[in-house]
Amino acid sequence: MIKGMEHLTIAINGSLLHPQPTGLSRYGVELSSCLLRLLPKAKIYTQLKEIEDLFPDQVVSSGPRFQHPANFTSNLKRLLWLQTRMRLNIHLQKLKLNFAPIAEGMINSPVPQIVTIHDLLPLYDPDFMPRWKIYYRKILPKILKNHCRKIICVSEFTKFELLKYYPEVNANQIKVIYPGFNPLRFRINKGLSSLEKFGFSDYFLMVGEGRPYKNLELVPKALSIHRGNSVLAICGRIPADEMKRIQNVANEAGVGERLRWLGYVSDQDLGLLYENSKAFIFPSRYEGFGLPLLEAMSFGTPVLCSKVASLPEVGGRVPIYFDPSDPMDLSQKMELLNQSQTLIEKMRTAGYQRVKNFTWEESAQKHVELFKSVLN
Repeated sequence: MIKGMEHLTIAINGSLLHPQPTGLSRYGVELSSCLLRLLPKAKIYTQLKEIEDLFPDQVVSSGPRFQHPANFTSNLKRLLWLQTRMRLNIHLQKLKLNFAPIAEGMINSPVPQIVTIHDLLPLYDPDFMPRWKIYYRKILPKILKNHCRKIICVSEFTKFELLKYYPEVNANQIKVIYPGFNPLRFRINKGLSSLEKFGFSDYFLMVGEGRPYKNLELVPKALSIHRGNSVLAICGRIPADEMKRIQNVANEAGVGERLRWLGYVSDQDLGLLYENSKAFIFPSRYEGFGLPLLEAMSFGTPVLCSKVASLPEVGGRVPIYFDPSDPMDLSQKMELLNQSQTLIEKMRTAGYQRVKNFTWEESAQKHVELFKSVLN
């Protein structure tokens, strides 16, 4: 509990949380858990059983159950619930502050409101997210300018993007607070090898949902140039059409049989994959933050990362960076790992140190300090 906050009640919008969290939902689960521990009178609006079991007195089981992957209907239901039922609950429960760990805020919030911006992807690539194009172009800028006391950005890059797309927003409203990393998520069975579990041991690893901006096709192209017979393990929910497209790229490059599609894996299995991989490869062209970088570094995994968006801000000097448009560049960086065990050991040590800069406890503390400043 934070001194001076015992009497304050804060509403947390947990409508995006779901049982197999990645990305925004993972962020929401970790941050909300820390905030609820620090602020025992805070209330979170969610139907996630994991949170309800941990904080039964703080959960308000309200709102539509989140459907993953989301569709137009589920998104519309959630936004309408936010503007109606959650608004009413905040009024009836006499809550003092409305906090959204996502880019979804109320119009004319009944209490001071803080909204979190992770990225501006629907504006960066509007063809990819047509359902959100109108919201990000017409509605969100008005909410941020006229109906928010403060705006949290998860990186300096996201702050830059926010001011680029919404110059009408006051820069003094924006506070950058980094996400954290929770090592307790990964409970590895030390007696199990990746060969025993998955059937391969010499592999590069990619983690994340299959979306065009993730740039997955670059890696099979680089793998076809790289010497050796390493396979490419791909974790995450990949839509069938995107998986087919990437597989066709790999087939044309002559490495189709070396791709291993693992789908969504448990945290325990993901930790095993990080720990035993030759390197974690992050080829994305656009990221508001990039939590997998922290995950990989926490295991001392060598990281090969594209040098764009927020990724250098998160990775610092730990990763080997490459041009995300150039498979030859990536293949050359992959080859560096074959040439120098000393380089690998330096990356391991640097990764262990770097990830210590990002904790959910510190992130939550900074959120609470911001809440206090708004309420005072």
